[in-house]
Amino acid sequence: MPRHSPYSTEEQLTRLRRQIEAAEAELIDREAELVDLRVASLAFRLEYDTRVGRRVAEMEEVEARIERCQQRISQYRQWGPDGPPQTRSGQAYVPVEEQYRRTWQQPKGPPPPRPAEPLDAATEAQIKSLYRQLCRRFHPDLVQDAAERAWRTEMMTAVNAAYAARSLVELQALAEKPDRSPTTETGADRLAALMDKLGQIQCRLREVEREIRELTNSEMIQLSLEVELARWQGRDLLAEIAADVEAELPRKRAELDFLEAQLRQLGTESQAEQAEDLR
Repeated sequence: MPRHSPYSTEEQLTRLRRQIEAAEAELIDREAELVDLRVASLAFRLEYDTRVGRRVAEMEEVEARIERCQQRISQYRQWGPDGPPQTRSGQAYVPVEEQYRRTWQQPKGPPPPRPAEPLDAATEAQIKSLYRQLCRRFHPDLVQDAAERAWRTEMMTAVNAAYAARSLVELQALAEKPDRSPTTETGADRLAALMDKLGQIQCRLREVEREIRELTNSEMIQLSLEVELARWQGRDLLAEIAADVEAELPRKRAELDFLEAQLRQLGTESQAEQAEDLR
């Protein structure tokens, strides 16, 4: 036999509404935290690319050329001046290591967008307060109707973009948009709808918390924390990293010159041409 609740339907609805209100507030706070974390990550990425990225990219290019030279020298020693044998399809043989690298090495994505300029404390507080209000009004996970969910999804996309850009004007314009409220049913249907709504909010909350953990543990955020700690200690960690790379570059260039000279000395025109192609 089904268990009957000791509370009336209205009492259960009241309890669920309180739980939903608390879950909504937590979700809004966590989503704001996630957006702030993304903005901080982009801001640090810009600083890193500006101060260190060029040197690191140059180092990576030199190291890639060193690797290609080493592969060609290894092929020469293994296969001789004629190079590796042709496959049945007529294409050059590709070592297993190179096949793996080509298959699994992920291409670099586009550079991140420039973050918004820092704001004064009063404006920042106003933006955060308005953002939370708009989340409470337009969050798509807080409704059941499919059409309204789609509309709210578009609204929240605009809200998140305006918040990430720290645009008070855009947030104020979005606040002028009308609300759309779902139809309210009665009795057991209302109770089931609220329980489903609470479950959806809790599910979204878990997703946001997972995203926060992943971003917090990302390499760029971890480095930003190390940079901040070093700053408190009176050190400029990014300057130290740039100096280390700058000091290592001459050694890497010398290694590359030595390997390219080896390729030219192998005695075949094709190998010398390959060495020139590396430049």
